Amino acid sequence: MSVTKINQNFRNFSFLALGLLMPFSAAAISIFMILLIIGTLLDKSSYQKIFYNLKTSLFQSFALFFILHMAGFFWLEVESINWHKSWMIWMIPILAAAVDKHTARKGVYAFMIGMMLAELYVYYNIFSIWEEYLKGRYGDFLLPISHISYNPFLAISIGLLMTTLLAGQYKNIRLIIGIIFLMTMVANMFMTGGRAGQVGFIFIWLAISYYYLRHNASALFGMVISLVFILLIAWNTSPVFKSRALKAVDEIALYQGHVQKSLETNKKNSGTSVGLRLHWNEHSLKLFKESPIYGYGTGSFENTFNNYAENSSELVFKTSNPHSNHMLILVQFGIVGFLIYLNMFYQQIRAANMMPRDYEFRAMAFVLPFFFILISFYDSYIWGHHTQALFAYLTAIFYRSDMNELREEALH
Repeated sequence: MSVTKINQNFRNFSFLALGLLMPFSAAAISIFMILLIIGTLLDKSSYQKIFYNLKTSLFQSFALFFILHMAGFFWLEVESINWHKSWMIWMIPILAAAVDKHTARKGVYAFMIGMMLAELYVYYNIFSIWEEYLKGRYGDFLLPISHISYNPFLAISIGLLMTTLLAGQYKNIRLIIGIIFLMTMVANMFMTGGRAGQVGFIFIWLAISYYYLRHNASALFGMVISLVFILLIAWNTSPVFKSRALKAVDEIALYQGHVQKSLETNKKNSGTSVGLRLHWNEHSLKLFKESPIYGYGTGSFENTFNNYAENSSELVFKTSNPHSNHMLILVQFGIVGFLIYLNMFYQQIRAANMMPRDYEFRAMAFVLPFFFILISFYDSYIWGHHTQALFAYLTAIFYRSDMNELREEALH
């Protein structure tokens, strides 16, 4: 076997392992992502594919995002911290050239299998402490990864299952298995505590339903009603969903109510999950207004914000990021950087619009950018390790031009 063939097999293995282990291990993500990139760069034939990718507006947008981070060092006034956190986004043009289209398609199923295993792991942990769980015992110790990432992963998995079911791709036993896992994943969504993922799930359910059923009003109405029933059942049966939803409402009310109160009251009421996010975004917006065009530079947020907190006449809590990817970009790169950042999502939507209508991942190619725009109001999901990896992995699969040809090959 030639060295080239060994390298290709190694990349195929790494690509599928990355998808399978993504819901479990941050270390596995880094290891297989780096091995995959190294293997691709060692293959001379891959450079032609990379250069071909970089001729398209979509992949150019990710390269421009990388250039933005490099250029951001020129106006940096504080020590740069965590400037490399978005490195997997920069690698998307290389990741898209790492494997052939058949392996890329298998990558989606590798991820889905990984999520099914992760879901079973969560169910096992919950039922192991069932009585305590019903009394309110809940935490990330029940999940393979943090709830901040786990629930968005679940939402994307539900979206992928919905596309295959509504598009009629599954028949017989595969259809039954698909429906069962869809039901268990929806239930798992509300038995766990990631509120951003739950909001993202509602969006995905409505978006995928509309995509496939927009010409069938009765079926679309049925999907909307089914979502209402899901939420009602979750509200009345899930102690985690109801308590965290009520807590979020209370925290927003507390935050809005304490604005005119004393610093001590401010400290008490801001120290909540939602309250802190509102607090950090409020003061990040003030920083942005002081340098709105180019921001403060690459990796500047933590030091800039904490210096501001120390010198402010108000009580400001320190943080490493504002827990909003949009605000993170605005502070570091200003309006110029924010437009470059939004351009990535715009190019994804534009690419999805040009895909053949029978392309199996077209619906999710539309949903993916809107989903990340939505949940990134709540946390820095293009910056976080797991969700950034998911965004990069699925982008490298969904938007490949040769993926459209798979449908044509199947028809012949």
